[in-house]
Amino acid sequence: MQSENVNMVELKKTVCPLDCPDSCGMVAKVENGVITSLNGDPDHPYTNGFLCRKMRSYHQRVYSEDRILYPQVRVGKKGQGKFARISWDEALKLLADKLSHVRDTYGGEAILPYQYAGNMGHLNCNAGHALYHKLGTSRIIETICSAAAGAGWSMHLDKVPGSPPEVAEDSKLIVAWGINVKVTNVHFWQYISKARANGAKLLVIDPYRNETAQSADEYLQVLPGGDGALALGAIKSLLERDLLDQQMIDEQTTDFEQLAAYLQATPWQEFCEQSGLPQQEIERIATLLQDNPATFIRIGIGLSRNSRGGMSVRAITALAAALGLLSGQPGQGLLYSSKAFSGDSARVRFPELLEKPTRFINMAHLGHALTTLKDPIRLFMVYSCNPLSVAPDGSTVRQGLLREDLFTVVHEQVMTPTARYADLLLPATTFLENRDLYTGYGHFQLGVVNPVVPALGEAKSNFQLFQELAQKLRFTDEPFLQSEEDRLASYIATIEGLPADFSYQREKFSGWITSTRRRLGQSVKECWNYSYKFAAAGEPGIPSIPCVLKAAEFADKDLCSRFPFALITPPHMDLLNSTFGERYPGKNGEVLIHPEDAAEYDIKEGDCVRLSNFRGKAERVAVVTDATQRGLLVAPGIFWQTDSSGTGINDLTSQKVTDIGEGPTFHESRVQIEIM
Repeated sequence: MQSENVNMVELKKTVCPLDCPDSCGMVAKVENGVITSLNGDPDHPYTNGFLCRKMRSYHQRVYSEDRILYPQVRVGKKGQGKFARISWDEALKLLADKLSHVRDTYGGEAILPYQYAGNMGHLNCNAGHALYHKLGTSRIIETICSAAAGAGWSMHLDKVPGSPPEVAEDSKLIVAWGINVKVTNVHFWQYISKARANGAKLLVIDPYRNETAQSADEYLQVLPGGDGALALGAIKSLLERDLLDQQMIDEQTTDFEQLAAYLQATPWQEFCEQSGLPQQEIERIATLLQDNPATFIRIGIGLSRNSRGGMSVRAITALAAALGLLSGQPGQGLLYSSKAFSGDSARVRFPELLEKPTRFINMAHLGHALTTLKDPIRLFMVYSCNPLSVAPDGSTVRQGLLREDLFTVVHEQVMTPTARYADLLLPATTFLENRDLYTGYGHFQLGVVNPVVPALGEAKSNFQLFQELAQKLRFTDEPFLQSEEDRLASYIATIEGLPADFSYQREKFSGWITSTRRRLGQSVKECWNYSYKFAAAGEPGIPSIPCVLKAAEFADKDLCSRFPFALITPPHMDLLNSTFGERYPGKNGEVLIHPEDAAEYDIKEGDCVRLSNFRGKAERVAVVTDATQRGLLVAPGIFWQTDSSGTGINDLTSQKVTDIGEGPTFHESRVQIEIM
């Protein structure tokens, strides 16, 4: 009797691991052990069944010909991407021997780990720290994304969570401030749509008319980095016209008189010059905000990636507090990061294994670290990140990676630009092959999920790699003996925001857990017993109140005379940081230029152009459009360098840091442009 072919179909829940506020709940369809589709989970309270177009085809990466499935060693020149396969035993022995040799010969600080949020799972994102502490390596200050924004928020609101995004559904005015919702926070759009169906308006504030601004009811074009001046100017306008609710300010905030004195003493010219807007326009926006008490402000992290970034966030929070948006009334809200769950990072990073303090190196200063440190880095170990593409001043990073005395280890899924420079290349699992815990920073949900499919080839998770490496080094400390479940259970036991009835079930899907830190219908004062502080104690040299700052590189007269254009590098619809770059081989991306600038430089639509400054160069295709403003070039997306001689957009960006938080200044570069 002939047996029938049985098609085994399973639907498995998982979570998108990428560095995006949406952190979507997903459903993977698995047929006969192979993932055939990915969709948004309709049961996830925030995802609601919709998945962005980037992630719908992510499972193709799992089975792609580009997938790295076996350990390999370099056989060609650095940067050529030529490797020979070896066994895992050989790879672990080689790496263990190299780590031991460098530590014993040069000291642990000659080892530099570099990781970030290529995988946002709490288990795998933090997997290397225990070993790095045990070895006494240099330590990375993880600033590359939101350091300035987080520091700005914390100065005035401390640990207060942002407003739940669904509050915006009842708003009459939604302000997307420095955030391209349709590209970087697409699931927030559902609340915008519902609010607009009930008569609400969407105001977008951004230096260029992005995809979200094109769909807005009103668009306000501010100078790059001028957001703080606009916000403070709006408060000044309301103060001068006696339109602020002083009783609410007295009851729910502190130190407003200090900010008021500064605003009254500062001439309007300061706010207008730095924002790029005339006084009457700032006053009009202030009136619009005042006339709509049910206002929700969604702050984007991108607006903080400049020399005034932290101050911009501080000023916007001050405007929200002055308007009473922290009062908990329907439709009122302020969201930068939800801060929905808070756990003890020591349970996943184990700082107690560090025998003595070691040096810190800012992620933004990787180029400096690999080229000019007095005590050089000898071993560079990368996971969950693609630093050659995403770190500032990429040409200097490339120079460092070319050092023959530097041994580079990359744990990766596909051949990224950084992976091409590896001396030892190790295969990494995708999130679809991992068990992990995920929390979103744009919503209030948590989920612990299982692997959708077993790991392909010989790929290992970050956690598995570092546990096995620790065994090869013969470390027997308790963290190196933990299983995945042990570590997850230990960390989950410390998490604030979990419901009282939550019970962690080992090796099972947790369901979608809503944080108890989700504030609805209460003021910040009522919910957290916290008053917004207009004046905040900060580090020496940092103003206690939000104030107008002048730009650094954008206003540098010497640089302005040599490089006439300001450059910002916002996200691209089809990329997420540098993830998905393998989908667009040979593509350099586009640069938006204003028609009057294009005419002056004889640049036409579709021309290949070169952007350059004293740091490096990058090639783009010109798009002539009034979506940008005169003097401002907009180059969306971090497209990959495709060979050892290729350059990327971050070859142009600076290693300088933000006003607070020591974040990178990706959106503040001066450049020149020419036809190739």
